Amino acid sequence: MSDSYAIATWRFEQIAPLVDPSLDRATKRRVTRQRTSCAILWPDGKQRRIPRSTLHRWISAYRAHGYAGLLPKPRCDVGRNRCGEPAWIEYAIGLLYEQPNRSLTMLDVYLRSRFDDYALTRTTLARRLRAHAAYAGIEKLRGTRRTRLRDRYEAQHPHESWQLDGKGPFPVRLRGGERLAVHVLTVLDDHSRAVLAAVVANAEDTIAAITVFQAAALRHGLPDRMQFDRGSAFDSMAFRNGLALCGVHRNHVKARHPEAQGKIEAYHRSLQRWFIDELQVQEVLDLEHLQQLLDAMLALVYQRHHHRGIASTPEAKLAGRASTRTLSRADLERAFFVEHTAASDPKTGAIRLPNGDFRVPAAHAGQRCRCFYDPLRPRAVMATRDQRELELTRFETKPLPAPRAPATRRGAGQLQQLVDRFGRTERSNAEPAFGLPEVFAALSQLLARAMPAHEREAREVVAFWKQHGPIAQRPFVAALSQAHQALGGGRPLTTYLDFVVRLIAQGHQEAPSA
Repeated sequence: MSDSYAIATWRFEQIAPLVDPSLDRATKRRVTRQRTSCAILWPDGKQRRIPRSTLHRWISAYRAHGYAGLLPKPRCDVGRNRCGEPAWIEYAIGLLYEQPNRSLTMLDVYLRSRFDDYALTRTTLARRLRAHAAYAGIEKLRGTRRTRLRDRYEAQHPHESWQLDGKGPFPVRLRGGERLAVHVLTVLDDHSRAVLAAVVANAEDTIAAITVFQAAALRHGLPDRMQFDRGSAFDSMAFRNGLALCGVHRNHVKARHPEAQGKIEAYHRSLQRWFIDELQVQEVLDLEHLQQLLDAMLALVYQRHHHRGIASTPEAKLAGRASTRTLSRADLERAFFVEHTAASDPKTGAIRLPNGDFRVPAAHAGQRCRCFYDPLRPRAVMATRDQRELELTRFETKPLPAPRAPATRRGAGQLQQLVDRFGRTERSNAEPAFGLPEVFAALSQLLARAMPAHEREAREVVAFWKQHGPIAQRPFVAALSQAHQALGGGRPLTTYLDFVVRLIAQGHQEAPSA
């Protein structure tokens, strides 16, 4: 018992200035900085610094139970069989050598997925890892990071304030070998630290910012205010005007002042360790698969992890509460329409907007129109002089119609003879994309050599084409095939052409007449 009381006395010496009501907050912050930044001698004879979380835990225990709260508690696993523990620790060491910056949260998730009987707490896991002989190599692989004190603030209820920021660019290698630089844009609730929406984007631009905000607003409603940095995507007129029309106030922030974004910056550190670092050993199929990986990690890891700042999980802190301020999908999309002025074509009524081509009503064709377009979707409206909005339709360029075959219409009677004689003077019409170049190519396949080989062969083919052309492609190819079957290979060019001419003269059913 004397050792337990000695440990409790030593712990009280460390927190004594922090529980003294006569000291001001500045002095307590200075003492906390001294206790947590320098390594000191612990009762077990080891030199190490006191973690900030440990100091707060001792202070809470002392205020709740007095001196007895500082006594070391007996182990909860005394007498239990730990036969599986070495395998757990060795597997965790392997996970850390694969990715040195993995946190205890991710290690706990992977170990519980791997071992059905895994029963270590994160504190015990950290202690066993530090005691392992190979842990020194992991510390060498890890980098150091500076920390500094920041002021804290927090919204009083969910959806009072949202924070928006992007993480990236960071490289992602797809399974096909393609390497992409992507961003993750996230909307975070200031009160609960819950992720309301997160999207993977190719760039941190206005389109991505509007996309992630609309996704969060459709699911959770509108916030009272919003906070983001002075990035070009968030400070653009399209995004700021859309927020203003939704009645969302933007908090004032200074450029190059990340302290104002403290909560989402802390989330980005978790995103780095739990998602971005894990992508180095994860096979990614495409951007859609990357979005699925992000959604799964946020739902099963981040939203359910114990957040020390709120003493709960983000999912439990939010508790599914939605904002009382809501907008319909149509009104939410209309709030982010961007104004654009352009002239329409007087003949077609087509007007070109940044999100595509549209057609204005006939009464406004050829005029300069004031339009509003959706930057995410192919939608646009035109504002008239009497403050009405007309929905514009998409203008699409139609393809050329397919060539129509001449219809054969013949009736019985004497007058039909006159029609037959009159019809012989019909004008020729060539099949699209079938002329002399295609005739030379077809004859080249028949002769199994280049065509024409000399000028005389070219003149012979041109004379044949002028006399009997134009000819449709399918009947001509069928006639050449029939000539090859009847005459065989190795014959002169004129022999094959004469055979085709005889088929035309006989009125073969698959050969067109001149």
